[in-house]
Amino acid sequence: MSKDKIPKLFEGSVNELTKPSKPKKEEKALKSKDLKKEKMQKTLYISRDMNKKLIELYADEGRRQSAIVEDAVNLYYYLKLALGEKKFNELLSAVKREDPDFLRDYMEKFKL
Repeated sequence: MSKDKIPKLFEGSVNELTKPSKPKKEEKALKSKDLKKEKMQKTLYISRDMNKKLIELYADEGRRQSAIVEDAVNLYYYLKLALGEKKFNELLSAVKREDPDFLRDYMEKFKL
């Protein structure tokens, strides 16, 4: 075998191969960004009924669907924190009845 037939994989020195890598800039950037403003890809699997409700909200509100979903998540999150597990589950069961009049009567118990 001649020397010309052996491929050269690396032409630098061994020191360059063993040198520690540079710190990633992305990690520093992610820490300093505000989480609310950071855009992320969202995959939302919802029922047809939920999709219909979302489209109705979009039409009524005239806003982006992502903004409506973010509002819904914030509402869910902060209601759960404020009411506690038991009261929050009661509220959810009232919502799942899908009866606006019943929910209105139920919500009158809460003081704002």
